[in-house]
Amino acid sequence: MENHIIFVSYLLIFIFSNIGYGYLFTSIFFNRFKKLNFGELGILGFFVIVVLSYSSSYIFAHNYIHNLIIHSIGIIFFLNNFYKSIEENKFQLKKIIIIFLVLLSGIYVFKNHDDFPYYHLTYALNLSNDSFFIGTGVLGHGFRTASSIFYYHSTLYLPLIKFYLFHSGPFLILIYFNYIVLSKIIKKFKSKSIDLVYYFSLLSLIFIDVAFYRIGEHGTDRSGQLLLLLAFVYFLELFFLEKKTEEKEKLFNYLLILIFLSASTKVLYILYLLLIPFVYFKSNFYKNYSFKKNTFLIFFLTLSLSLNLSVSFFSTGCLVYPEEKTCFNKDIPWSTEKNEVKQMKIHYEWWAKGGGGPGYSSEIKKEIYIKDFNWLNNWIERHFFNKVSDTLLGIIFIAVLSVLFFYSNKKKYIKRKSLWIIYLIIFCLFIEWFFNHPSMRYGGYILFGLPIFFFTSRLIEQFNISKKRIYYSSIFLIILTIITFNIRNFSRLHLEINQYGYNLLKSPFFFVKDVKYEITDKTNDVKLYKTAVGEMCWATPTPCTNRSSLKITNFKGFKAIIKE
Repeated sequence: MENHIIFVSYLLIFIFSNIGYGYLFTSIFFNRFKKLNFGELGILGFFVIVVLSYSSSYIFAHNYIHNLIIHSIGIIFFLNNFYKSIEENKFQLKKIIIIFLVLLSGIYVFKNHDDFPYYHLTYALNLSNDSFFIGTGVLGHGFRTASSIFYYHSTLYLPLIKFYLFHSGPFLILIYFNYIVLSKIIKKFKSKSIDLVYYFSLLSLIFIDVAFYRIGEHGTDRSGQLLLLLAFVYFLELFFLEKKTEEKEKLFNYLLILIFLSASTKVLYILYLLLIPFVYFKSNFYKNYSFKKNTFLIFFLTLSLSLNLSVSFFSTGCLVYPEEKTCFNKDIPWSTEKNEVKQMKIHYEWWAKGGGGPGYSSEIKKEIYIKDFNWLNNWIERHFFNKVSDTLLGIIFIAVLSVLFFYSNKKKYIKRKSLWIIYLIIFCLFIEWFFNHPSMRYGGYILFGLPIFFFTSRLIEQFNISKKRIYYSSIFLIILTIITFNIRNFSRLHLEINQYGYNLLKSPFFFVKDVKYEITDKTNDVKLYKTAVGEMCWATPTPCTNRSSLKITNFKGFKAIIKE
C-alpha cells in the first residue's frame, strides 16, 4: 500500500507542478491570456519544464536536489494562483482529479515497450546521474535521436520513487488532452449552435482513449501524435472562427505551442507547421496579429527548437540526425561518420517501408528496396493488413457508431467555406508520410483518423437534432469510451499478472531487469559501464553501453564519449 501511495502522490505532484509552470509562463509573459484552463496550463508547463531540462542539463545532473527544486517551484506557483481564484479553480481541481482517477489504470504496466530498456530509461537516467556528456550517440543508435520526453522524465528522478515514473510523461499528456477536449466539448455545447468542431473533438477523444489506452506503448511516438491531433482541434477552431481577434490570437499561439512541443518529441512533426499559414492569412488575421506583442513566445519556441538541435549536435555531430547534410566531421571527435549517417537514414526508411518492424529482412539491398515502390507489396502484406487495417477499422467503427447515434433524416444547411483546403492539407501530410516513412508510429495513426473524423463531423453537423439528444448521445459515447479504456487496461493487467507474475497489489512499479556489467573505462573519476553484447542497459549505472572500444575523454573541458 505504501508504494501505491508514493506512486499516486508523485503523479499528482507532477500534474500540479506542470500547471504551476503554465501559470508562471502566462502570468509573466502572456498576462492577457489568463483564461487557459488546467489542461492547457498543464501542457504549457510540461513544455516549460522540457526547456528548463534541456538548458540545465548542460550544467547540472538532474539529481534529487535539482528535481526537488524544479517541482517545488511548480507547486508554489500552482498554489499561489489556485488561491487567487479559489472558487473557479475548485471546479477545475475536481475535474482534473476525476479524469486522473478514470485514466489511472493506464499507467500501471509490468512490461514497457521494447525501446524502453534499450535507451528510453537509460537516456533519462544518464541525465539524472551525470552532468553534460558529449558524444552519447556512440553508445547506440537509439541515443542519437533524443526526445523531449526523455528530458522531462529526467526531472522525475526523486526520492522514494527513483526512476519508476520514467514512463509517466505520456500519461500526463493524456490527462491534459482529455481535460482540454472535454472542456471544448462542454463549451461548444453551451454555445448557441453545436458545430463541426464539437463533433471532431468528441471523435478525437473517443479515438485517443480507445486506441492509445496503454501508456507503456506510447514511448515518444504516440504522445507526439496525440499533441498533433489536439493541434488540429485548435486549427479547426481557428479556421472557422470569423471574429474575436483576441480569442484567435490565443488559439493561434497555443497551436504553435502544440506543434513545437510535438516536434520536440520527434523532429519530423515540425512538418505540421504547414497548418500555420492557412490560419494566419485567413480572414485577414495577419493584419491583427502582432509578432511584437508575442516576441517572447517566438523566442521561447525558437529556443526550444535550438536546444533540440544542440542536443542532436552534441550527441552525433549532426543538427538533425540522420540528415547527412546537417552533419559536421571536421575537428569533432565524437561525430558520427557521414557514411554511417547516410546508411542509418536508408535503414530507417527501409524499416518503415519493411513493415514497421525490426524482424523484416530482404534479399534486395536496402537502397534498391526503398526506391520505385519496390517496397509496396511487402508493406501492404506486412503492415497494411496488420497495424494499418486494424487501426483503420477502429476509426471507421467509431465514425459509423457516432453517425448512428446522431443520425436524423431531417437535415439543416450549414455553409462552410474552403473545406477543400483542410482536405488538401491532410492529403499533403499523408503523401509525405506515405512516400518517406509509412509506419504507424511515425504519424500514421492520426493521418488515417483526420480525414475520416473531419468528414464524419461535417456529416453529423448537418443533422437537425435537438440539444437534448446531442447531450445524451454524447454522454453515452463518453461513458462507453471510459468503460472501454478501463476494460482494455484491466484485461491487459490480468494477462501481465498471469504471464509475468506481476503483483500489482504489492507494487505498482514496472519490471526492471538486474543486468550484469563491467567498468571498461575510468577517466577523471568518470566510469563507463558495459553490459554483455546484445544485452540492454536497463537501469545500469550510466553512461552504459553494450558496445566495445569506447572511452571517455576530455574535450575542451567537457566529458566526451568517443570510439577508441
